[in-house]
Amino acid sequence: MRSKTVSIVIMAIMAFTMVLSACMPPQPTPEELAAMEKARKDSVRKANSRYCMKHLSFATEYYKNKSYDDALYNYHKLFDYECVDEQMAPNVYVYMGNAYREKDMLDSAIIFYDQGLDILPDNKYLWESKIFALGMIGDDEGVLQAKVDMFAVFPDNLELGEEIAEDYVSAGMYEEAKAMAEGLLEADPENKNLSNIIREAVEATGGDVIGFLKKEYESNPSNISNAQEYGRELLAMGQLEPAINVLEGVLKLRPEMTVIIRDLVQAHRELGQTKDVISMLRKLNNANPDDIRIYFDMTEAYIEDGEMESAMTWANKALAKDKNNGQAYANRATVYEAVATECTGAVPDFDDKLVFMMAYEDYRTARAKGYLRATKKIDFLKEARIPQSGDWFFNRDEYVKSGKAKPKKDCYTWLKRSVTAPANN
Repeated sequence: MRSKTVSIVIMAIMAFTMVLSACMPPQPTPEELAAMEKARKDSVRKANSRYCMKHLSFATEYYKNKSYDDALYNYHKLFDYECVDEQMAPNVYVYMGNAYREKDMLDSAIIFYDQGLDILPDNKYLWESKIFALGMIGDDEGVLQAKVDMFAVFPDNLELGEEIAEDYVSAGMYEEAKAMAEGLLEADPENKNLSNIIREAVEATGGDVIGFLKKEYESNPSNISNAQEYGRELLAMGQLEPAINVLEGVLKLRPEMTVIIRDLVQAHRELGQTKDVISMLRKLNNANPDDIRIYFDMTEAYIEDGEMESAMTWANKALAKDKNNGQAYANRATVYEAVATECTGAVPDFDDKLVFMMAYEDYRTARAKGYLRATKKIDFLKEARIPQSGDWFFNRDEYVKSGKAKPKKDCYTWLKRSVTAPANN
């Protein structure tokens, strides 16, 4: 009997619940709730429109006049009256944040920048203002994160992406820097700074720099900047032959690039390939005929190649360019010294000393014209190479004609210069 009573009670409760449920209205969805809230706010905003416009006008005017406390009072009134919608937001959050920033209340400024970004995520000025404020408080980590967040909204802003990659490097986040720079390079393959960032990241993490540069070069040999860097790195690593191959490839594409020619001069010189050095120097001279330093280099190259007459020709060309250049005289002196050294036997004879004297005279002129590096050469030649009084005493009759003396050995016959003999006492 009791069991039957319980069953009747349960059935009664269930019936009541069903009736009650049938009478209750359905619950609104989240979308419906949002629409209802928007309708409510629109209604409130419409009712308060007079106050909204008044306080926005006051806030704007106070902000322009740098009355930041009064400006903020009126901005906050806009929230009291529920005035701020997406249309008004650009005129509120930025300037509220800026007003707090001007009052040196940076935490409050950042709060309003963030609130503004929740509504206006594509407002660049809000992003930039937030980043600036974070920088003012020295929050480097926050600045970097804000830039990353901003880049997610503006992925086409390559300049911002490059800045982030640089910041990653500064923060020692090399893998992140490398990943960012590699992504940006796909859109901007000629950007040298991005390549440098990747290289720095590779170096910092103990990676294969040469391998990285080689990969970049082989993927696009016509990229002058990459090829040049690869060639120079090979030079620095002492891999001269591969460096020459790469740099010569660059020169074929851009024959006017004198910086590449200079790199090739260096590489050929280190390999002792003087004829190739001379060939490259001729290209440099054609490109820069007024650069006297090239004449000096050409003189040195011909000396190293054993072509003394050609060396003298270029030394004289340098002097013709600038007769007041002390280094030009020292440059020619090196030719006379090299010629005399090449012709000298075990001990310099009078002929050799006459040619050393020509070098000595040029070195002295070089020093007199301000090229002080010639001093050591002057002292050396004076001590052991130029004719002394005894040399003149024994050789005067044979060599001196009209006060001048010229060497007679076959290896000096091409020299046109003579030396003034000292007075016969």
